[in-house]
Amino acid sequence: MLSISSARKTLNLVPTILKAGYATAISKTSNGVRVAALDESSPAASVSLVINAGSRFEPKDKAGIAHFAKNFGFKNNGKRSAFRIARETELIGGVLSTSLGRESVTFTAECLKEDIPYFVEVFGDLVAQTKFSEHEFHSVASEVASECSVAESSPEITVIEALHNTAFRHGLGNSLYAAPYSDITISDLKAFAANNFVGSKIALVGTGVNETELTSLADSAFGHVDAGSSVQAVATKYYGGEVRVAHSSPLGHVAIAFQGAAAGTPEFYTAQILRSLLGGDRFVKWSTSGVSPLAIAAGKIGHGAQISAFNYGYSDAGLFGLYAQAEHKSVTEAAKAAVDSLKAAAKSVSAEDFKRALAQAKFETASRFETRASTTEILAAQAFQGQKFTASEALEAIEGVQAGDVSKLAAKLLRSKPTTVVLGRTSELPYGDTFF
Repeated sequence: MLSISSARKTLNLVPTILKAGYATAISKTSNGVRVAALDESSPAASVSLVINAGSRFEPKDKAGIAHFAKNFGFKNNGKRSAFRIARETELIGGVLSTSLGRESVTFTAECLKEDIPYFVEVFGDLVAQTKFSEHEFHSVASEVASECSVAESSPEITVIEALHNTAFRHGLGNSLYAAPYSDITISDLKAFAANNFVGSKIALVGTGVNETELTSLADSAFGHVDAGSSVQAVATKYYGGEVRVAHSSPLGHVAIAFQGAAAGTPEFYTAQILRSLLGGDRFVKWSTSGVSPLAIAAGKIGHGAQISAFNYGYSDAGLFGLYAQAEHKSVTEAAKAAVDSLKAAAKSVSAEDFKRALAQAKFETASRFETRASTTEILAAQAFQGQKFTASEALEAIEGVQAGDVSKLAAKLLRSKPTTVVLGRTSELPYGDTFF
């Protein structure tokens, strides 16, 4: 399940960086399957099947079908049953997982290097031979309903989903979770897979494996997969607006977002520094507050108040914003404090504050490579973009940002139409126009 913290970490990724010190390579098979590999000197490895079939690619009348497709991973196919896949994975000590994003659905196997060929074969069968059996569909539908129920009970997830829907409406605005009224059938799933599980929308990403070997395995496992169409996703349009969500949460929640920048662009790097400048995170264990403007503001309010900035970057769009949660009587104060901090940044940024924010942004960028999950996401984005970008180059791009650039971006955000989501006891909560 996707928590607000994991969502922020995932969506704040800079998807065009390569880990320094390791051999990396990107190639493509004859039918369009991208292959990206990071050859680490470790006995452990991972391989992921990343398909550009996230929620933004759902047909308008089939909301939630990507959620169903994600949960149909590793089910019965023409060569192996779901039980056999699970049993064989267990016998060789592997770990299987699936995840859904707004742009991609990912199936991952973590294992020893010598077991990579087995899982690549499983991925090939998943793409071309999944049966989408009726009896499995009922089990998947139950899993989807359970995950949706958990998401609905989480104020943070509810706010973030509503924020994207209000900002973008369609495409990136589609929810990661199937709607209660979703009328998805086996035939729908088969059609969705036929249109999206194709060579031109697939990337095979490996860590701890040689690219030449992985490409050879991809040629074998995906050689019979249709290349498909290279049609791109409909360009994202930002709308903005306000939505109020009634919820039984003991705290009031407010998210205020503005049109951001696509991941990896110069403006996205500037937004990363602005996010670090405003802050809200704690960097010292056991401390009661941080030193950033938002952390200080939350500390003054107390009683569990939390205020932070976020920066979500996608392939062609982004959202930059502020998130506040506090007791209902204090949430207006928290949201206003967040907006005031952004206004202060728009006027000027001190040399000391800029230095702190720059250092934090650089550290966060470099630390994205400490887990296989984030490395896989970075490599997949590079594979689809068809280019590599080193960690040192990314850090140089961040270092090229000046304090004046950060202030200009903050001012630009404040001039744009905001997207506001308010959640909680709505009769006690303010409207978005009261924060400015």
